[in-house]
Amino acid sequence: MAISPSSYALVYLHRVRSALVSPALLYCLTLTISLLLASSEVAAQGPQIEDAASSDSAVSYAAQIQEFEFEFGPLDRRLLEPLAGLAELQFERGDFDAAAATLRRQLQITRNTFGFEDSRLLPLVDSLVQAEIARSDWQQVADYLDLRSQIFIGSFDESRALEEDKELLDLEGVAARMELANALSLQSGWLMQQVALTPTRDAIDSFFDARELDERIFDLSEDVIERLESLPRENGSAAEFLLLTQWLPFMYRQSVNDYSLVQLLNAQSGFSYDTIDYLIRREGGAINKLSSPGFSARSISGPNNRIPILEKGDPIGVGYLRDGYFGVREMDIRLSDFLERQLTAGASDSDLASTRQALAAAKIYRGDYLLLQNRGSGMREYREAYQLLLESGVDAVEVDGYFARPALIPATQLRLTFDALKADKSESECLPSFTALSDRLATLAAPSNDASAWAIELPHAEITARFGVSRRGKATGVKIDEVGAEDAGLRRAVNRAMKDLQFRPAIASGRSQRLRDQCLLFRIPVLD
Repeated sequence: MAISPSSYALVYLHRVRSALVSPALLYCLTLTISLLLASSEVAAQGPQIEDAASSDSAVSYAAQIQEFEFEFGPLDRRLLEPLAGLAELQFERGDFDAAAATLRRQLQITRNTFGFEDSRLLPLVDSLVQAEIARSDWQQVADYLDLRSQIFIGSFDESRALEEDKELLDLEGVAARMELANALSLQSGWLMQQVALTPTRDAIDSFFDARELDERIFDLSEDVIERLESLPRENGSAAEFLLLTQWLPFMYRQSVNDYSLVQLLNAQSGFSYDTIDYLIRREGGAINKLSSPGFSARSISGPNNRIPILEKGDPIGVGYLRDGYFGVREMDIRLSDFLERQLTAGASDSDLASTRQALAAAKIYRGDYLLLQNRGSGMREYREAYQLLLESGVDAVEVDGYFARPALIPATQLRLTFDALKADKSESECLPSFTALSDRLATLAAPSNDASAWAIELPHAEITARFGVSRRGKATGVKIDEVGAEDAGLRRAVNRAMKDLQFRPAIASGRSQRLRDQCLLFRIPVLD
């Protein structure tokens, strides 16, 4: 087997050291050997490291890597530290090809050292995702997201969050379940992002994997909230409200996912047919949720019994929108019951104000889901929310200002204070920007990147749509600004999406208002 020049050099260096040469000579020899090691490493790894090795730090890392390889082998864990340093340098220099190669080697060594399902693999996979995004290799991005899912499922020990004998509502038990819910939420977001990057059938599989996680989050949240009844009533009010406001946003994810499913069912590019096929094969009663209320595919025989029967104006899968509405209605009921108990117990004004604001938010979202399923205007719920906000002490001018502007619905996150609700509004001329999941699914919002662990940022085109909003919350007279809309395909995607998106209309004096001269900045991933 041939031995590289660097191997001869290292052997020679060890012999020199063993002979106890003078410090001056040893310094000169060390410098010479370091340069030789760096050059041989560059030759071995090619042009990916050549640019980075021009810096002193890269030369040092390359020399250290070569020495460790000789002494301990190519898969030794000691290589991880210098490889990490080299990858960081390559990222800083914008050499993403080299960074991806270095990260792949880190991943190989980490798997060899700690196993294929160790959680220490996740940061490496996340970095690889970033490198492949920079390289615009979307298939690799999708592959690494899939790998991340496999690692996550294998590494997260759910049993530590659901120990059989642990008290559900003690501090330790709640914290463990919160950790699990946050981890599942993050993973669901990764899976939803994968929907944008893969062919249609693979994308649908990823969506339903994310949906399954959201169902687990819902069950976990419901378990915690249902056991709130065990809290002593004389001192449990504050603790119950805290847990409600912590866990209701997790339950709301299921309603958002129901809405997302309906968008897939009504999308183009093959999503509609393949999603219907998936549901009918996996869920026996799915065809009844796909059809309008009162209709059933059982009245049709033969191959056409897989075709949804719809009333005019209903989307395919309107039954799933009803499910989303029922989830939000349940939040309204829980908070209403809690407020009644507070009033009976004589709770403080500040506690009552907090509960009224949370209940107002639930009623706003309940009205939104009525509007989404075309089963009402939601005005009764909006009026009740308006009154609750006034009773909570919010200034009438602020409440009027909140309802005076349209809002894109449904909200992707549950906000339970008036300050948080206002944060979803924009102070600028346009409504808050909307980041679409992809041009094929332009009515679906991309996963939120609020969490620090969420670091994906795809390249986007920014297109401004100008329109009016009817009293029913639909966009009218849509026009696309020329700036940023040079791509005809993206322009068509925005036009189609604007026709399908639903807005909460402007409301004044308890009545919906028609508005003109509205605008919305659309951000659509560019994956070419």
